[in-house]
Amino acid sequence: MDRRKLMRLGAIGVATLVAGPIIAACGSSSSADSGGSSGEMAYQLSWIKNFQFAGEYLADSKKYYEEAGLKVELLAGGPSIAVDAVAESGKALVTQSSPDFTANAVAAGADLKIIGASYQRSPFSIISTKNPIRTPADLAGKTIGIQAVNQVAWEAFLKINNIDPSTFTQVPVQHDLTPLVSGEVDGFWGYSNDDAVQLRQQGNDITVMMLADFGYQLPTGTYTVRADTLTDPDKRAQVVAFMKADIRGWQDAIADPEAGAKLAVDVYGKDNGLDLAGQTASCVASNDLMVTDETKANGLFTMSPELQKSSLETLAAGGIAADPDLFDMSILEEIYADGPTIS
Repeated sequence: MDRRKLMRLGAIGVATLVAGPIIAACGSSSSADSGGSSGEMAYQLSWIKNFQFAGEYLADSKKYYEEAGLKVELLAGGPSIAVDAVAESGKALVTQSSPDFTANAVAAGADLKIIGASYQRSPFSIISTKNPIRTPADLAGKTIGIQAVNQVAWEAFLKINNIDPSTFTQVPVQHDLTPLVSGEVDGFWGYSNDDAVQLRQQGNDITVMMLADFGYQLPTGTYTVRADTLTDPDKRAQVVAFMKADIRGWQDAIADPEAGAKLAVDVYGKDNGLDLAGQTASCVASNDLMVTDETKANGLFTMSPELQKSSLETLAAGGIAADPDLFDMSILEEIYADGPTIS
């Protein structure tokens, strides 16, 4: 089942895109506590089990978690529960979210920290077909389909690029790509590593304008923990062990995209109707979001001071106030003390 179908099923009461029913990964046992002396812990994923978590599948299947002294339960996400609430509740020791959702949760009283980012660049894109949109200036005179859940991010992008909304026509759309394919809209808000991949596989000639190429500097797939986890010696040690094992899994996933895709299709997401070719292509596309000069120099998931600063500026453009202490890179600094590769 793809993102659009699942979003339609969960449209009622959806507060965020990164949410989901809590169900266990294959072969893992359920635990009400997020962490303990036994090494058992839960990691809340931000979406259903698909290509987005290839590194976790490899870390689990290759026993990297086990070698780190952990038994990790991978909790599937979907369109019904905000993952930051899961982090705050303690039901998962680590969760995957994004800075805008976490900043809003903190503003509402949650005590959370972002400790790393898998996607250094946002996959948010405007996808076009017959009337190519390559730059923000190309929006003029076009009809653009935007989902309600992405409105805040869209307005932030327009503000960053000084685009007057009156210069184009905006229409509401859902997550079904039909309006774009049929020509009802010229541009459609989608994901470079998901929607764009599916459209190309279906034979569509598309143009993808990445928002990240035009000032929208907000990483996503961020690792989030409760602030007190970083000061609790036992829980902090678990997070360090988890992140080391997770990095190893992602190093493998980036080196061999098909390996993670096969695990998504055949094992971890076997009930989600996934296609191997599509999942592999999405894994390849995701590599471009994860691997940057920064991560090559300092290691996967790291967020440079510059990226943290630009993230805060992007949040502010969307009307979301956040302080620099939303980010805490001390776990990754400890892990990468000897270099950017984990073996």
